[in-house]
Amino acid sequence: MFNNAPITTFDKIASLGNLYKTYRKAIGLSQEDVHKKTGVALSTLSLFENGKGQGLSLNHFFLLLDALGLDIDNEVLIPIVSRTNFAKMWKEQNKTRKQ
Repeated sequence: MFNNAPITTFDKIASLGNLYKTYRKAIGLSQEDVHKKTGVALSTLSLFENGKGQGLSLNHFFLLLDALGLDIDNEVLIPIVSRTNFAKMWKEQNKTRKQ
């Protein structure tokens, strides 16, 4: 049987934390190393890596990425679209959800 439940925000954050841990270990950094580079508390880092970092601030998230030499293109997070196109996309998406 397949689980058709939608992916929640918590699921997405947990997945990011797990992926982050994988990258950190792959390059040979400990949590302590990341803490020293960023100033992010070890408890915050541990919660994030273990799927419980829903309260992680964007500031801390970007510091953690920087510590591993990772970067995110802002257009990946929020694509640049014209206001008109965005309004059309929004209406279409909400039409689909209501059906």
